[in-house]
Amino acid sequence: MLKTNIKLALRHLFKRKFNSLLNIVTLTLGASCCVLIYMYVSYQMNFDTYHKNTERLYRLVFELRLENETEYDKGSSIAMVNTLKSAFPLVEKAVVSINRQSFVIDVEANPKRRFREEGNISFTDAEWFDVFTYSWIEGNPNLLNRPGGVILTKKVAEKYFGAGSATGKMISIVGKQFQVAGVVKDPANTDMKGEMYISLSSFADLNPAVGKDYFTSWGYTMSTHDAFILLKDARQKKEVENKLASLVDQHMGAGYSRLFSFQLMPLKDMHFDMRYAGTISKSLIITLSLIGLVILCIAGINYINLVIAQQTRRSAEIGTRKILGGSAKQIFFQFLIESFLVSVIAIISSLVIIILLIPQINSHIFYDEPLQILSYSRLFLFSFSLLAALTLFAGAYPAYILSRLNVSNALKNNVKSSSSLTTRSLIVIQNVVAQVLIIGTIIVLLQVRFLKNTDKGFDRESVVMIPFEKITDQQKQLMNQRLKGIPGVESFSFCYQSPASDTRRGATVKYDVRAEWEPSPARFSIGDSAYFSTFRIPLKYGRTISPSAARPEYVINETMARSLEPKDFSRVVGKKLMAGDLEGIIVGVSGDFNLRSLRSPIEPVVFMEDDFLITNLAVKLSGSETQASLEQVKTVYEDAFSDQLFTYQFVDERIAKLYQRESLQQKFIWIASAVAIAISSMGLLALISLVTVHRTKEIGVRKVLGASVAQITILLSSELMKLIVVSFVIASPISFYLMSNWLRDFAYRIDIHWWVFALSGGAAALIAFATISFQAIKAAIANPVESLRSE
Repeated sequence: MLKTNIKLALRHLFKRKFNSLLNIVTLTLGASCCVLIYMYVSYQMNFDTYHKNTERLYRLVFELRLENETEYDKGSSIAMVNTLKSAFPLVEKAVVSINRQSFVIDVEANPKRRFREEGNISFTDAEWFDVFTYSWIEGNPNLLNRPGGVILTKKVAEKYFGAGSATGKMISIVGKQFQVAGVVKDPANTDMKGEMYISLSSFADLNPAVGKDYFTSWGYTMSTHDAFILLKDARQKKEVENKLASLVDQHMGAGYSRLFSFQLMPLKDMHFDMRYAGTISKSLIITLSLIGLVILCIAGINYINLVIAQQTRRSAEIGTRKILGGSAKQIFFQFLIESFLVSVIAIISSLVIIILLIPQINSHIFYDEPLQILSYSRLFLFSFSLLAALTLFAGAYPAYILSRLNVSNALKNNVKSSSSLTTRSLIVIQNVVAQVLIIGTIIVLLQVRFLKNTDKGFDRESVVMIPFEKITDQQKQLMNQRLKGIPGVESFSFCYQSPASDTRRGATVKYDVRAEWEPSPARFSIGDSAYFSTFRIPLKYGRTISPSAARPEYVINETMARSLEPKDFSRVVGKKLMAGDLEGIIVGVSGDFNLRSLRSPIEPVVFMEDDFLITNLAVKLSGSETQASLEQVKTVYEDAFSDQLFTYQFVDERIAKLYQRESLQQKFIWIASAVAIAISSMGLLALISLVTVHRTKEIGVRKVLGASVAQITILLSSELMKLIVVSFVIASPISFYLMSNWLRDFAYRIDIHWWVFALSGGAAALIAFATISFQAIKAAIANPVESLRSE
């Protein structure tokens, strides 16, 4: 019986080639979208899950509790980690890594080569590799317990030394020799971004300007210090946090625990908690999963409508089988097998499409974090689950409807759709989803464009950032003299970061003669006197800082000035300000500018000069010969920094990276919209096919009585276009609610205008009308003799 049903199912699929192709394409689109989203979600959900003892591993984070807000950050001081090791019996291990470091590496090989490693160098000790799980290719971490050791990932080792062994070979950093202690495999999906691990005890040697108490003072609490704790018992987490609070008061000052609240964040939450520099929020993961589920559902709904639309054509077959003794159960399973075969073809097609297109998908969508097939077994298991879901969801309902057809009506081809309301409801649901996604795509596109292009209070056009490790007065003087002689260089500044970066450096300040620290923190911006002219940040009052000042000088932004002197903020000029432990004088007030992304409001900013933190050269280029000017800048740079490597990045490229998350959301929702529109269009095609089949005799009579093709087309299309209007009415408030909630995450955001809904509704109506008209015109121009023959 099974073999017979399979043959019948295959015969029907080949007999109705167009309808079968439509079914397969519909389900393939839905399954492909679903598989793609599953791969991405699965990839994100498995970050750092491979470490042993994951349930007992915690990251040290803290809350800075201020008068009107709470700031969240990760990190600690090295002294705090050492205290946790020695004074906490509940702590099995405590480790720290100084992350996001950049250096020029000289490889002692033949020939000698030079590389710049940007933000992927970490300083730690051997215990780090006891706490976290790494796959060792060669060597061991013991050399990290003394100065001069380094561990490389496989990718970096091959870049430096080729395919041979790297252990025991030498590299040079800032003129100091380091021996490769081992090589580990590159982790597949981890937030531990280090690719080179250097002995923690070598940090001071490579950074001679750090304070003498850097390793002993709790005051050096920084976000670049990633601290992790392995507890003996996860149930003792709260007890450790309480003890940490008392130690904060002891080492940082009485009452500090009310200001700084250190907490233990489970390692499994590290990737998702956006407060502490997470990569992706769980709400986005849930949203993407729901989109995948909805796309799959509307693909199944579309299949149901397409099958039911053909019931009149197959009614004689069903009636004949029932006369010959076929039971409703047997007919049910026949149609279920048809659904199964179509689903199998769709699933296989979707897997082939995704696997073949992964390189293109990565190059256009996931180019910053390429998507990988982490486990074929997991992917195929998901595919089998998808197959079962599609077969049962998409196949069971039409199989039930068709198996219960009355024999007499079936043989007379006198089948009335008892599920007309259900079918139309499903079409409305499909189009509601499509229109919600269309509106969402437009709003996300407009918001991302707004974020990238809106005025941020400074000029980022043709400004290039050139990093260096450190700079001496002689090097600065040489570059000052020679850069001024390049015609294409309009201005330049030695600074820490450009505006609109991901920096979070700041602290509370003391103003004038006030005894207490200000209740709100200030962000610190670091640079020289040319910073404001290079980025064209206007000065409202006073002047910029002087390079020859005897005492520290500060320029604050207008927001900071208004918070200090609400009645007349110009009065701040000339007043004292203590930022950190440096007391200086305010010499100017600048216009407001965004120091971070537009997700955050403009914050109080204190601008100062700090030679230790100056690690970038910002160059404002002019004219059309940008590349030629950069080549001249490169020559000056290489003459000044013979031991460093010239690299650069334009500020607008850095700003674009701040909004990678929104850009990814935009791409996902665009793909989902395109798939939903395609599936919905096929759904409309199914329904117009059903309508024309049921009204065949009516169309023939009207044509005999003189009705034109246009009149019949309008007659057949009008009812379905009403469904599109109903879908639009339902989709508009849903879209407005969802996208308004999404926009609340941004301090600066677009307004949702009426024309967004009009554009979406118009586009949906146009696509729907084109789809419906195709089948309606086909029915209208048919020979009326054929339509009336069955009378």
